[in-house]
Amino acid sequence: MIFVNYPGHLIAGLLFIIFAVLVTLAFHSGELQKAKLKHYRLPLILLQYISILILLLILWNPSRPKISEAVSKNSVLALFDTSESMSIVEDGQITRLDKVLNIFEEKFHPLDPDGPDYKIFGFDRSFYHSGSPDFLRRWGPQTNMQNIFTMLRKYDIANEADFAENAQTDNLQTPDKINENQTVNKNKVTGAVIFTDGQADDKNINAYLPIRSEDFQVLLIGIGSRKPQSDIAIKSISAPSRIAIDTACKVQVVVTAKNLQNQPVTIELLKDDYVIDSRQLPAGTFAQKNQRRSSSPMVTKDITLDFTIGAERLGSYTLSARAKALEQEVNPANNIRSTMVEVVEDTRLRVLFYSQQAGFNIGKVRQALARDNKIQLSLALDVIKTPGLSEDAYKRSGYVKLPGDRDGFNKYDIIILGSCNLDSLTGTQLDSLYSFVVDRGGGLILLPGKAEFGPAAWMNGKAKALVPVILDTDGAMIKQHSHGKIELTLEGIDSKIISPEVLEEYDEPTSAYYQAINTKPAATTLACVEDTPIISVHRVGRGRVCFLNTSRLFLWYREDLQGGLLYKLMAGLTAYVGRITNLEAGVRLFAERVTDQINKVKFNAYVCDKSFAPVTGANVLLNIAEEVSSMNELGGGYYVAEIDDTKDQTIVATAQAEVNGIFLGEKTIAVNLPPAQTEMANVGFDENFLRTLAKRLNAKYLYANNIDKNVTQIFEAQTRTYSSRRMTSIWPNWLLLLVLCALLSVNWFLRRAIGLV
Repeated sequence: MIFVNYPGHLIAGLLFIIFAVLVTLAFHSGELQKAKLKHYRLPLILLQYISILILLLILWNPSRPKISEAVSKNSVLALFDTSESMSIVEDGQITRLDKVLNIFEEKFHPLDPDGPDYKIFGFDRSFYHSGSPDFLRRWGPQTNMQNIFTMLRKYDIANEADFAENAQTDNLQTPDKINENQTVNKNKVTGAVIFTDGQADDKNINAYLPIRSEDFQVLLIGIGSRKPQSDIAIKSISAPSRIAIDTACKVQVVVTAKNLQNQPVTIELLKDDYVIDSRQLPAGTFAQKNQRRSSSPMVTKDITLDFTIGAERLGSYTLSARAKALEQEVNPANNIRSTMVEVVEDTRLRVLFYSQQAGFNIGKVRQALARDNKIQLSLALDVIKTPGLSEDAYKRSGYVKLPGDRDGFNKYDIIILGSCNLDSLTGTQLDSLYSFVVDRGGGLILLPGKAEFGPAAWMNGKAKALVPVILDTDGAMIKQHSHGKIELTLEGIDSKIISPEVLEEYDEPTSAYYQAINTKPAATTLACVEDTPIISVHRVGRGRVCFLNTSRLFLWYREDLQGGLLYKLMAGLTAYVGRITNLEAGVRLFAERVTDQINKVKFNAYVCDKSFAPVTGANVLLNIAEEVSSMNELGGGYYVAEIDDTKDQTIVATAQAEVNGIFLGEKTIAVNLPPAQTEMANVGFDENFLRTLAKRLNAKYLYANNIDKNVTQIFEAQTRTYSSRRMTSIWPNWLLLLVLCALLSVNWFLRRAIGLV
């Protein structure tokens, strides 16, 4: 027996002495001083003092340890895959999830009193507790197997910690080492059984860590049909993101199929949910026997179909490729894919063509630019030197002057510099031209010129920074007239400034204007003649700068061929460098898929004012498919928004920004995103992955249809004995309380007998 609330020897001794003194003093005076009552004083003192001691004893709570044993079940985790692939109906029966729930009920007997206690969990992208099979959340978007085994390793570590704690508790030999109720040998999770079809987002076996403890049993149950199932899928649909009105474009659809045998397939093309074209693939189109083994099943191959659509009206179109579902098809969810096409007007770019010299090249370039309907040309010539004549000539010819400040330059989208000496410009003009490219994102095209009227003679640092090449000032003007054929580089073909077919039709030899030339490290060569760059381009800040290093450029112009090569080249260059229009200069917009959420697209916008400084507190609206949402500010002019349920390959989005009632600009993008690879893209039963995974995890794999009634024997010790040790008060026998009552009663009767009461 121990005293739970015992205050210690010192305090207990002081209490004994204090109460003894008080009781003695209390019975030392009064009626007890009479001679006939003196012999009653000692018994009364003892009775009163003993009563106080018994009361103190009660307050100190005398207790004793009590050990009890109980029998309880071990726990087993039952984890069910509830992702989209488990909704597949195979062989015309029930879904995979319903099938596995029936197997769990029939083979594992979760309500068996002699079996383990099953704790029901579900998993898809996340892991959640269900409590009952009826409350499983169905058809999650993805299966994250890593979360499952991370959780199982935590249970395994917890079991090891419980074992160490229980072993330490079992070593307690004496009751005085236990200060409060303490349970020994806690409940234990002895294993887990996982029901899945093997469709996981991460199938890299080496990324999974094995379970450390051999006592923690893991059982993988594979669910799915081993029989090949028919399935046809639209693998991708691609189309130009933006096309001009009253034009036509090609739409490419890639179709794949599995185990179709000899069934024909119909592929439909829909525009805004209306069928506009269809193709029928005859039976056997997808059949392709494995050449190594004639008895092996059919393997898949991709079929590419080309459709042509026209743009009759402005706006956005939703294009969808759909494969008609077949009988007993296992996965109709992948039978359709969609994309977006934006139909726009031929937007005109504002182009300023400036030259300080006149010549054949300048004249023919002006003629080629004037033919281009997509640009609005302004011509600035500083050739006439007499101020009176110059002003009169400008008025009669419709020419403009080179802007003198930043606002004047920023009104244009592209600036083309012919033969001119940038060092002769004012400091404000040079700074404004540099800011036009770097800050505003304007396009700049440089033409060669003689002596100080060419880039080789420019001395200003900002002017030289704009040039995408390094010119040898000693040998730059030495023209060796090394003629050759224009050849596009891989980057030039990818830029689409001009097609290789157009160059093949041009047979005239061409030579570079500057022979001693090297492209800057950050620049790109798009075309060359005899290994000498003739078209070089680089990014400077937000804008692009292109240098056209060709001699006798006027020979490229052909009036009888609608401008010939020069017209096509200048049209391609202006479209390449003039990607940021004046309206879009204040807003930048980017889109990308969120890596861990395949159906979500993240939009980032950067908003700036007319001085191209970041704007805070702006109202930025994002418009996608006529649905408008507000973008949240991150700070520093950056705004962000995330759009859910977006599976299209192409997205057309417009961001508009304003602050304090001032319109800052808008930006429209039509971006081709990677196809959303959902779990339904491939729903076949992946038994090989589950077998390999079980071996990696030191687990056991079983096919659902082969489970027998003894499967639960894998979990050893279904029931365990739980020992609990706790401190129990001795007062339920009421012994001390009865003694106290008896002493107080004797004390009262004695005092009454002698006349003190």
